[in-house]
Amino acid sequence: MDRYFKRTTKGRQQAGQIIPEPFFVHSDLTTGVQIADLIAYVVSWGFRTGEMTEPKRDELDNLVDQVCRLRYRAIREVGDNPNFVIWSFTGVITDLRPEDMQDG
Repeated sequence: MDRYFKRTTKGRQQAGQIIPEPFFVHSDLTTGVQIADLIAYVVSWGFRTGEMTEPKRDELDNLVDQVCRLRYRAIREVGDNPNFVIWSFTGVITDLRPEDMQDG
């Protein structure tokens, strides 16, 4: 493996795409990561599409509705498919202060 990643052109190109070590943080101390963790949890346990057959947790329906409003649909050319659909989540946080400390 060492020879492949260091001595072949394709291996060197692919090695440039590898994160050398994972990014471990405490989500309770890192707001952006905590938000991503919460969205991942809600999607994992409460969101279902036609292909997803495992049961969901109905008590998460209200949160799923809120998370679904953050969905973003993009179309990219991937391989031979010029209309490959990519779903992600997006949102804008304009003020991280608690509501009682915000203006207006």
